[in-house]
Amino acid sequence: MNKKLKISVVGTGLMGIQHLKAIKNSKKTSLHSVVDINLNAQEISKKYKSRLFRNINDLLKFNKPDGVIIATPNQLHEKHANIFLKNKIPVLLEKPISHNINSAKNIIKYSKQYKTPLLIGFHRRHNLIISKVKKILSSDKLGKLVSANVMCWIYKHKEYFKTKWRTKKGGGPININLVHDLDIICYLLGSVRYVQAFKSNKIRKFSVEDTATVNLIFSSGALCTLNISDTIVSPWSYELTAGENPAYPITNQSAYYIGGTKGSIQFPNLKYWCYKKEKSWWNNISVEGKKEKKDTKTLINQINHFSDVILKKTKPKVTGDDGLNLLKIFEAIKKSTKTGKKIRI
Repeated sequence: MNKKLKISVVGTGLMGIQHLKAIKNSKKTSLHSVVDINLNAQEISKKYKSRLFRNINDLLKFNKPDGVIIATPNQLHEKHANIFLKNKIPVLLEKPISHNINSAKNIIKYSKQYKTPLLIGFHRRHNLIISKVKKILSSDKLGKLVSANVMCWIYKHKEYFKTKWRTKKGGGPININLVHDLDIICYLLGSVRYVQAFKSNKIRKFSVEDTATVNLIFSSGALCTLNISDTIVSPWSYELTAGENPAYPITNQSAYYIGGTKGSIQFPNLKYWCYKKEKSWWNNISVEGKKEKKDTKTLINQINHFSDVILKKTKPKVTGDDGLNLLKIFEAIKKSTKTGKKIRI
């Protein structure tokens, strides 16, 4: 039996806790240590039977882990990632890669300079259903890709907004929810050439948006609309359709629709639509697809992939450059919501 790799987790916020659970449930990893200055970190380290360090330097003086997961605030990503990369410790960096483009470039530079792997934590790419969709799109089953539609309609209850930062700059569904959907559609359809976006706060009337639409033009010529709101009662969002997180009820609907000249697919409730004979709207359209088993082990899949990267069995599925490109698109979206103009990436 192969020896488990020892992974340290820096930051014990919401995602840090999820990573701790994933390490515990992975057959390839064990928890080396926890690093955090928060008062509740002591209790968390005891729960997971792990050594606690209050800073990274103390960790490195004690014993180097085989790899590290960084789940600290975005503005600290560059500082923390660079320390580990300099010490040649592979890094899984929670999304987004950083809080600005220059900082992201520095992180990538250090990864290349010290020849140490860097992965960005867009865990949805590790969902088995997403892998199936990627395989379908890589074949000729859909023909030439024409357009896509992504829905993220959810209703956030009043308690959610008692945390006041969610009603101010830095909150809103663009900053909180959009980034994952943006990553998946870019992963599936390729590089983006132009962005145009609009936002509204008509319903909640906070200083941040409650609804937004984003139009993307891909280098391939394909178009996409992402429609996002946290004030719509609906069953159509990735969280409610993928079944990744048991905290959300499953609606067994789809949130993504991708169409081509030979057929279309919808997912996570994966179905393929096509004509068996002549392609014509006058003819019956056929549907293929069985009920897909929901992938509740996406974060474990990501940890296992990280282990394989550390062991040099594979290359990162989500690279630093992927994270940088997504940050550029994200910044263009925010700029476009202010001007309404189409922006070239």
